[in-house]
Amino acid sequence: MARAGCTATLTATLGEVVDPAQRSDDYTVRLRSDLKPAEWRPLVADAAQRICLPEVSSRALAGLKCSAALPRRLACATLAARLTDVPGALAVLEEPVRFVVLTR
Repeated sequence: MARAGCTATLTATLGEVVDPAQRSDDYTVRLRSDLKPAEWRPLVADAAQRICLPEVSSRALAGLKCSAALPRRLACATLAARLTDVPGALAVLEEPVRFVVLTR
């Protein structure tokens, strides 16, 4: 089962296919509405080799107890590492993919 760290890691890693106007949650990552199934595989083929740490919001940084004692860059890196789930993201990337297109 995916969790927030996994979806945050996937969102950061798959930036070119993620819809920037949508927020990810603990269970889903919203893809661009114009993404075609044929475009998916080439865009994510090397994703496992380029896992990225999620971006850290100012609000999340303010909630880090030791943030005042750390340089901002180190505090961001510390929090990003806590928010990341690399094994979970890698497991999701190995799963089969099915595209469902809803029409109105």
